[in-house]
Amino acid sequence: RRAALFEAVEIAKRRGHKGISSFVNGVLRSVQREGVPSFADIADPIERLAVETSHPEWLVREWTDAYGFEAAEQICRIHMIPPKQTIRVNRLKNDRDTLLSRLNEAGIEAEEGDLSKDAVKLLKGTIASTPFFKEGEVTIQDESSMLVARALGPERGETVLDACAAPGGKSTHIGELLEDTGKVVSLDLHQHKVKLIKEAAGRIGLSNIEARALDARKAGEVFEPEQFDRILVDAPCSGFGVIRRKPDLKYSKTPEDSARLAGIQLAILNEIAPLLKTGGTLVYSTCTMDPTENEQVMHAFLEEHDEFEADPTLAERLPEKAAPYVKDGSIQILPHYFGTDGFFICSMRKKGSQ
Repeated sequence: RRAALFEAVEIAKRRGHKGISSFVNGVLRSVQREGVPSFADIADPIERLAVETSHPEWLVREWTDAYGFEAAEQICRIHMIPPKQTIRVNRLKNDRDTLLSRLNEAGIEAEEGDLSKDAVKLLKGTIASTPFFKEGEVTIQDESSMLVARALGPERGETVLDACAAPGGKSTHIGELLEDTGKVVSLDLHQHKVKLIKEAAGRIGLSNIEARALDARKAGEVFEPEQFDRILVDAPCSGFGVIRRKPDLKYSKTPEDSARLAGIQLAILNEIAPLLKTGGTLVYSTCTMDPTENEQVMHAFLEEHDEFEADPTLAERLPEKAAPYVKDGSIQILPHYFGTDGFFICSMRKKGSQ
């Protein structure tokens, strides 16, 4: 026991500073004297789950209200497991089977993804420093995120707006699905993030992406009505679906953030709605699991815009595994479903035919 305590303090010294090591030493000495409290002593199951899995209690209560305690518990527990690293195959340069064979020949153990047909799951090795990544054969992306461009369903020669595009993963996927034809107009509020979109398109070798700095809430001042065949709004959100990748998110957000973000999300949707052609597809997505930012925003938008309707064909464009979770033109993917990030995807159609 003394050896374990000593080693923990030494690690704290190496990884932090004297103050950190003193804090760790104090906590461990207290545990040594008084023992470790039992989680069983906490009567409230939600409070107990929050403490046991290191989540804010208010967040666990929200997930319990939205999905039930069992699902909330599964969400909390999978957040304690490191995420899988997945890559998206660029089908303009490779098919998945060929890529898998070449990766394994290069000493990178990989297999087919669990959900997306564009996904390869890495089991051993890294990809970012390899020619596969540098030459644009693959993009690092979570499988849930890969479903967004598929849900949008772009077809050759179309003009697509990606209203909140940085760092460019979904824009480049759309560009690939367009087979480098047509145009993807990719917007972001910040110029330094627009640079990331351009770099991603350049790495992959796409010529059909036009990236520009613009607040999506002002898009109507720049673009003509009914200019785009399809529009993606991958909106700024609370990000609770990516807690495994960014664990500090749990404690950097407040219950008020979702309501504030929902206002921004709806403002973006309202602004870009007139830019979509009659018969066109609008996809709204977030990497969160809060109904305030997801279903409630979708329903509020549809109530304000009777020219739009929920898309009954969404399930046809998603993987067979995901299709059972589609309801009323939308899907909420929770992280324990497929071991992916939590994601919400909604597809809406502007009434009429093209």
